[in-house]
Amino acid sequence: MKTVGKSLLLLSFLLFEILLMTHKTYARSVVASNSFNQFGKPTKEVLSKARAAAAADFRPELHLWLKDNMRIDVDTLNAIKRFAFERLAERCLESAEESAVGRGRVWTLSLTVSDPAVREALEDHNDYYDGLASTRFQDARGNDLNTALPGAIGALCAAMSKITPAGANSGVNVDDIRANVQILFDKIEVKSATTVVEGRPGSFPQRSPDAVFTIDGAPLTGFHLTATVQGGRVLTQFQTDERGGVPLREYKVPFVHNGSMLNVIPDARRYIKADELIRYKDLGIRLKKGQDLSYIYKVPPVTYALEYKVSSLSKSMTVPQDFIADAHVRRYLKEFCGMVPATKGSADMNVRIMVEFFQNVHNDTEEDGYAMRAVAEFRGMGVEKTGKTQFEKRVEFGLSLQPGEYFWEASGALRKLIGDTLSQDN
Repeated sequence: MKTVGKSLLLLSFLLFEILLMTHKTYARSVVASNSFNQFGKPTKEVLSKARAAAAADFRPELHLWLKDNMRIDVDTLNAIKRFAFERLAERCLESAEESAVGRGRVWTLSLTVSDPAVREALEDHNDYYDGLASTRFQDARGNDLNTALPGAIGALCAAMSKITPAGANSGVNVDDIRANVQILFDKIEVKSATTVVEGRPGSFPQRSPDAVFTIDGAPLTGFHLTATVQGGRVLTQFQTDERGGVPLREYKVPFVHNGSMLNVIPDARRYIKADELIRYKDLGIRLKKGQDLSYIYKVPPVTYALEYKVSSLSKSMTVPQDFIADAHVRRYLKEFCGMVPATKGSADMNVRIMVEFFQNVHNDTEEDGYAMRAVAEFRGMGVEKTGKTQFEKRVEFGLSLQPGEYFWEASGALRKLIGDTLSQDN
């Protein structure tokens, strides 16, 4: 009996140790860090960049913490869930303990949020959006559908912004709110007289669709929409006017090729103060009556004359011939901007692109910086647009730059400059 008693005592002790170890693993802080080379004490600018890099690394660590400690797997592919996760991360970082430690010339900046602080942030996050959902849902109970719709959408966005384990039942009922939003959306109709937007790029359209949204037969006013063009590029964000109309005539025709699509998409971001597009499919709402619209651009070809010059101010930077040649720029102007080279006579648009490559030496971090500075100018057809960019990549002293990868990224930065410049003032 004594042997049995000792065995039970030993077993109890082992179980206690296992539980203690499990608890220690369970109650862990969320830590993210960024290491960088620096002689002496880092400047405020260097620390700010390191802090931003550590904050970016904090997101996946928080995602893993939620999964391991709370059995919550946030679907960040869903726009509203991604928004909610980002807000939680920002709330957690408000209480982060920051430390910067140097060993030799290697410094590490760490951001640490304790287990209790993360749990408190999660609870505060859910309480906030639970209360917001309840408040907005009250706005959805009136007879005025132009008031009820944004209230219901805002309530659904807030309810779905809560971060809880799957199947958890607490606070407002998401399914009830979603059903209410779906009922309202089924009352929305849209009529459009034409499917063509016609005009010259860079100018206001000569002809555009007179699309009108109604809800239960009355004008749907203040309904938020986002217009995107070729490649998913956002043309503009707007809302329906007092007659439920879509004011496309107020926005200039972008530089796209003839036959490009213009998509007008219902966008829920404004109802939750999000930065990114939130499609209604991410909210579980079905658009059954063509509430998302597609149009075709009918535009004449825009001819251009190109002045393109590439130079290197550093003997150690040899620019490859395919970058010096203008074929890659002309290809982008044709395929993504709808522009064709002038064959004779004067061109519609004079395009000037100047590119310089140079080298920086960063002694404080013992790095060589390989940089590209570029300017793009577009003149003609009443258009005067100028854009600038600088792209830099750093490598440690003694290491060689990978030219293939570098100039591929530099050409991407140049294409983005061209696209962004042409999209100005749309």
